[in-house]
Parts: sequence; structure tokens; C-alpha cells
Amino acid sequence: MNEDYHSFLQPILQSKDFKDSPVYSNLLTYLTECTLSNNIPKEITIAIDVFGKDSSFNSNKDSTVRYHVHMLRKKLEKYYKEEGKNHATRLIIPKGHYEIVRVTGKKTDQKSFFETPFVKNWEIIVILFLLFSNIFLIFYRFNASRVQKINPQIKSVAPNDKIWAPFFKNNNPVTIILGDDFLMDEYNEEFKRYRQIRDWDIDSESDLALFLSKYPHVNLWKSEITGIPFGGAENLMDILPIVYQFTSDVNLKMSSAVSLEEIRNHNTIYIGEFVNLELLTKIVYRFPIRFQYRPDERVFIISDAGDTLETYLRIEAPYEQKNKYNVDYSFLIKTPGFAGENLMFIVGFGYGGRMERTKMLSNTVARQNLEEEIKKINGSVPEYFILLFEVKSIERTGFTNEIKYFREIPEDFFER
Repeated sequence: MNEDYHSFLQPILQSKDFKDSPVYSNLLTYLTECTLSNNIPKEITIAIDVFGKDSSFNSNKDSTVRYHVHMLRKKLEKYYKEEGKNHATRLIIPKGHYEIVRVTGKKTDQKSFFETPFVKNWEIIVILFLLFSNIFLIFYRFNASRVQKINPQIKSVAPNDKIWAPFFKNNNPVTIILGDDFLMDEYNEEFKRYRQIRDWDIDSESDLALFLSKYPHVNLWKSEITGIPFGGAENLMDILPIVYQFTSDVNLKMSSAVSLEEIRNHNTIYIGEFVNLELLTKIVYRFPIRFQYRPDERVFIISDAGDTLETYLRIEAPYEQKNKYNVDYSFLIKTPGFAGENLMFIVGFGYGGRMERTKMLSNTVARQNLEEEIKKINGSVPEYFILLFEVKSIERTGFTNEIKYFREIPEDFFER
């Protein structure tokens, strides 16, 4: 019996989500060993043995154990959907318990979040958005020419277009990735119901863990769904008419659900904020740029030696202020990929820069103006480059787009 459990446990511990996460590996191993010894632990026991709490631990005020066990369940579910999808026998943690149970077959007795009675408006919005997006993709696939009549500014892209045409020269399928927002669920004791919330200072599981370490009495955990970025639909309306002039094989993904392997052999366009890059940060950090969100929002241009050459500070008006004046920074990065594909990043701090970039890329006159600006800087428009723009805006309308940084990217960039 013990050998059976360990044979199921080891592949999990060696998976990508567990081998770099000692907290969850240790917790899973601990719960497994307790199960094998028929000594199912209580919450306070887990708190002391795994998380180093003392005997004064109060589960009513400290949700550390509940949060981590909840996340452990999610990680196990993800493992069995991906790396362990072919496993006939699975290890699960039944809700409300701290023991490991073996189940046979791909289905478990755990209901998914969408099978619970707490389906909320945000979930409905996300589902409708994804449904709309897929309908939109199909619409453009068969009606691209009609769209140009609706919006005359979006004209056919010439075969020799300096910005777009080189991006699609390999005829690969296209994946458009939207940077999605991190959402959380909570159970509100006062209202006796579940709610979904967005906290602008919590954008990842590590942010949430840090928050809960400071406020352990808060009953929060990562939601099973994510939020649609503001302006995401407008960004797609700008980009899709261009993309469909080159290929009908287009996929839409959210950044939280993308693996680096999925980028291979796909021309990929990321549209979103720095904070929502997720795994794509590993690619962006290959470029001579860095960014920070706290204590203030800055972009750094660095040298090949790693020294900071320039720093740009984002200026954001207070949330409650009317007629907000903002200064945002956004990148347009066009780069070769790993295996002949092309990558494009439309990325910045807020929606202002992102909205201005997709509008610029979809407008023939704006692209021509951009080409002229690049020629003034570089003499010609290279196939691959990095551009940093400063965007000044009032509310959600940008009124200046100034190039602050340009660098050509060689075709062998990722081979160096």
C-alpha cells in the first residue's frame, strides 16, 4: 500500500508545478505520510508541523492552512489535466478533509467551481467574452473584407508593409494572448455568501500569499477564473482585421493559461500589462528592459552589461480624481522566436499605452507615420525592433505618442 502511494506521489513532485514549489511539495508529502500512518492531521497540527506556527495558532484568525490546502487541490487538478492526464489512478484531497485519497478513473468526486451554486456575474461575463471572441474570430474569418467597409481606416495591408508583412512571412498559425487579471474569491461571514473581488495590489499567488501573511484572518483564495483586461475587446477589434489578411488559423488565449511550449511554431501577439505577462516575462526579460510596480511604476532601459541607462516613471492620477491626467509607457516589441516563428509584445503599465499601440498598428496612416519616425532614428525600418512610447492621456484618451527608445533586434537574437 505504501509503495503504491509513493509511486503515485513521485511523478507529481517531479512535475513542473511542484518541483519548483517546496511549500506545496512538502505539504503534499506530509499529508500523504499522515494518510499512510492513519493519522489524519488537524488544522493546527499542519500549521505547526508544516508552516512553523506555534501552539497559539488560531484557525479562526489565521487561514494559512486552509489557503495552502485549497491551492494544493488546484495544483493537483491542474497536474491531472496536463502532465498527469493519462494517469488512471489519481491522488485527491476531498474538500473539508486533510487526507489523501486514491481514486481510479479520470473523474473525481470533487465538483468543479462551475458546478457549485456560487456562479457569479464575473464568471458569466468571462464566459460571454470568450464566446463572443470565438464568434468574432469566425466572423472575421469569413467577413474580413466587409469589416474594412465598416471601418475605412483599417485598410488592406500591402504585401510589403514594413510593420506587419515580415511578421507573417513564415505562414505559421497565429496565437493572440490577452493579459488577464488576477481575481480572488472570498466567503463573507457578514453576508453569508461567496463573492469575487479584484485587488489592484494582488496580481499573483505570491502577492496573495504575502497579503494573507499580513492579514491571516481574511478569507481569500485564488479564483478559478480570471478577469478580462479593460479594452481587451477593442484591442481585438484593432488587431484581428490585420491578422486575418494573412491567415485564417487564429487562436485566442489568456496569459494565465499559456505555456511557453504553445508558442513554438506560432506567430504570437501578446496584448496586456507587464504584471499579466505570467510566463512570458521570461521572454521579455531577454530584452534590455526591466520594470517595477512597487513602490512606484518604472521602466528601466539597461545596457548589455546590465547597467541602467534610462529610467521612466509612470504618472497615474488618483483613482477618485475626475479628468485624470496620466503618463503611461508602452512597448511595441517585434522579435524572432525560437524556431522560426515571430513574436510581438504590445505591453505597458495601463490601458492607455496598450490602446494607443493597437490603434496605431491597425491604422494605415498611423503605421506610415511610425515608419517615418523609425527611419529618422535608424535610417530604415528593420524587421525586428524594440520601441518604447510615452503616452500622455486624459481619462482613457491618449493625445501624445512620443518614441523614447528604439533598438534594432538581430534575427539571431535568441541564439546568442
